[in-house]
Amino acid sequence: MSDFRNRRLESWIYAGLWILAAGLYMLDVMSTRAQLSRPLFDAAMAVRMARTLLPFMALFLVNNFLLIPRLLLKNRVGFYILSVAGALALMWVYQYFDFVHMAEMRHRPHPGPHPMMKPLIPMPLFLDFTYSLLVVGVNMAVALMFQRFDDTLERESLMKTNAEARLEYLKAQINPHFYMNMLNNIHGMIEIDAERAQSMVIDMSRLMRYMLYDSSKPLISLSDEVAFLQNYLRLMRQRFPENRVSITSEFPPEERMRGISVPPLLSLVFVENAFKHGVSYRESSFVGVSAEIGDRYVRFTCVNSNHSRPEEHPGRVGIGLRNAEQRLALLYGDRASLDINSTESAYTVNLTIPRYETENTDN
Repeated sequence: MSDFRNRRLESWIYAGLWILAAGLYMLDVMSTRAQLSRPLFDAAMAVRMARTLLPFMALFLVNNFLLIPRLLLKNRVGFYILSVAGALALMWVYQYFDFVHMAEMRHRPHPGPHPMMKPLIPMPLFLDFTYSLLVVGVNMAVALMFQRFDDTLERESLMKTNAEARLEYLKAQINPHFYMNMLNNIHGMIEIDAERAQSMVIDMSRLMRYMLYDSSKPLISLSDEVAFLQNYLRLMRQRFPENRVSITSEFPPEERMRGISVPPLLSLVFVENAFKHGVSYRESSFVGVSAEIGDRYVRFTCVNSNHSRPEEHPGRVGIGLRNAEQRLALLYGDRASLDINSTESAYTVNLTIPRYETENTDN
C-alpha cells in the first residue's frame, strides 16, 4: 500500500463527526440542566465536557495517526488488534477511576440496588466502553474506505502507465518493420530502374519524417494519416508496373476529415501486408485502400488479391499484425473491430475505430 495518502477530505469527515458528537453531547447535557433549572452552560459544564470527550479524542488520535498507518495499513493486523485492545483497556481503566472519583465527589447518599440486582459493570462505564469501540470502529472504517479509494487510483494509474509504455513499445516495433520492407523495395528497384529508385528514396524520406515526428504523438489528424497513406501508395506505384498491379485509393475529401483524430500508423500494417502478400510477379494483382467516415466511427478498408492456397492466411502471422491487434485492444478495448476475410480471389481487412474529434488537429 502507498505510504502517502491525501487525507484532506478524510480529515474534514473526522472533524464533522467530532463536531456532531460534541453537539449532541452538549444538547443532552443542556436538556438535563434545563430540567433542573440550572444554567445551560457554565464553567462546570465545560470541565465536565472536557473530562468526557478528551479521552475519546485521545483514543482517536492514537488510533488514527499511530496504529492505523503503522500497523493496519501495513498489513500487520494481529499487532493492530492487540494494540487497539491495549488502548481500549487503558481507556477503560481511566474511565473507571474517573467514574469512582466523580461518584465520591458527589457525596449523594442513595439506597443501593438489591444485592441480587447489582450490575456487573455500572451503566456509565458500559456506555463509555461502547463509545470507545464506536470511535475505533468508525475511525477504522473511514480510514479503510479512503485507503481502498487511494489504492484503486494508484492501481489505475499504474495500469495506464503500463499501457502507455506497452503502446510505445509496439509503435517502436512498427518502424523497423516498415523500414525493412521499404529498403527491400528500393533495393529491388535499383537493379531495374535506378532513376526511379532515387525518386523512391525521396518519397521514403517524406515518410520517415512523418514517422519520426508526427507518429510520436498519441493522436494525429485523420488528414495527416491519409496523406501518409497516399505517399506510401505513390511510392508503391513507382515500384510496380501499372499493367501488372492495380493500385487504387479512395479517401474522404479534406473538409470531411477536418477535426477528426486517429492513432498514428494504425492502418499501415495492413497496407504493407497487402503489397507483401497480395502482389505476385506471375499474375495480375490489385491493392485497394479506402477510408470511410461515419457518424460515430472511422473505417479503414484494405483489399488485395489473394494468390495463396485456401488453407493459407497471408498476413495473419508476423509482428505487424500482432502489434496492430494489441494496440487496438489497449487503445479501444471492445469498442474497435478488426474483420479479416479471405476468399479465393481477395483478401479484405476492415478496421473500424470510434470517431474521435478535436477542436484543432492541425500540426
